[in-house]
Amino acid sequence: MNSEINFSKLFFGYGIAIFPLFLLTGPLIPEIILLCAIIYSFFFIIKEKKTQFYKNRYLIFFGIFYLSIFFSTILNFYSFKSSIGGIFYFRIPLFAFSIWFILNKFLNFDKKIVTFYSIFFSIIIFDSLMQYFYGKNLVGYEILYDRVSSFFGKELIMGGFILRTLPIFLIYLVMNDILIKKNYNLFFIILISFLCFIVYLSGERTSFALLILFFFTLFFILKHLRKSIIFVVISFISFATILPNLKVSENPNPATRMFEKSYNQILGIGEERYEKNKKKLFSKVYIFSHDHHGHYVLSYKIFKDHMIFGTGVRGFRYLCRNKIYILENDDGCSTHPHNTYVQILTSNGLVGFSILIFALFFIIREIFVCRKRINSSKEINKYEISKAIALSAIFINIWPLAPTGNFFNNWLSIFYFYPIGFYLFFNSVNEKKIS
Repeated sequence: MNSEINFSKLFFGYGIAIFPLFLLTGPLIPEIILLCAIIYSFFFIIKEKKTQFYKNRYLIFFGIFYLSIFFSTILNFYSFKSSIGGIFYFRIPLFAFSIWFILNKFLNFDKKIVTFYSIFFSIIIFDSLMQYFYGKNLVGYEILYDRVSSFFGKELIMGGFILRTLPIFLIYLVMNDILIKKNYNLFFIILISFLCFIVYLSGERTSFALLILFFFTLFFILKHLRKSIIFVVISFISFATILPNLKVSENPNPATRMFEKSYNQILGIGEERYEKNKKKLFSKVYIFSHDHHGHYVLSYKIFKDHMIFGTGVRGFRYLCRNKIYILENDDGCSTHPHNTYVQILTSNGLVGFSILIFALFFIIREIFVCRKRINSSKEINKYEISKAIALSAIFINIWPLAPTGNFFNNWLSIFYFYPIGFYLFFNSVNEKKIS
């Protein structure tokens, strides 16, 4: 019996903690862990009659959200692949519930996990800096388009990966009394600062902007972490000011892409294929860029004909080249509209969009409630602080004013729902304490 418990704790307790790292291996291993976690959780929930789990209001909410996806998929059949993606999407929200159950069952916030993440992030930082200064990383990947990618190679997603794993790392730091209770460990301050700098070097402007929003939200909620956040910001500014000037080779200046290119894209400057056209499709100022603007205009045209239930999970990619929707020069046509809210509005109609809007306002409300609880308490509650970090992670994931990847992509969807599991756990713990 003890051996079974130890194995479950090892597989699920540690597996959930470092789950984001398994996403680097491809879809197979994460899917296996995800499905095993769901089956394991619901088996014990039913066996042990844990009614607080399967009667929870969040399960009802995600059930309604999934039904909007299911019906939009059924009503709009384009291919077997698109239908499968919509029908089996329920496993992603259920994964959040399995995380809640597993954390509740094992309460595993072992310091070994902090050590593991610290080593992993240190390797990423060293490799990224090497690629930035010398043009190649440890395994020979060259810097691409003036953007650091480290071990991700041609996949320019390192900034997004760090952005979405950093909150979990912070949770484990807090749960091990690091960064709170006047224990401002200098190593971790420097480590977090360097991670922010690596996001900056990655050239992922959305990830960098959301990283700023994440720390701003934390600063707003958490009085106990404000000193740490200030130290991180000062350290980051120092790195961003000094390091790009230490030229070993012709390393690019990340500020050029982050700020100058963004400004030019909004104004449509430097986009030759559009400057050549005397008859422009859009106004002078674009939403994010000409391409993004095209996505949103095209999405609106499609939405007007599919207002209630939308076009289905992959509907946009099938309809955007339809002659009744197609724009000049095929502008705007892509696999998805590159914004979560626009994508949900197009794929799931007003039904799915209303649910997403409700979720956004709920999270904002929870942020203010959490802030009030923390500021009114005389004691440091690391569970409440960890809940605030999870809330901040969810908030940046559903922030409406940002270009995004495909919401229904497994990699991104899992990252969206992953911190929800931690939020549900910490919320349940705090509710028990209050009651």
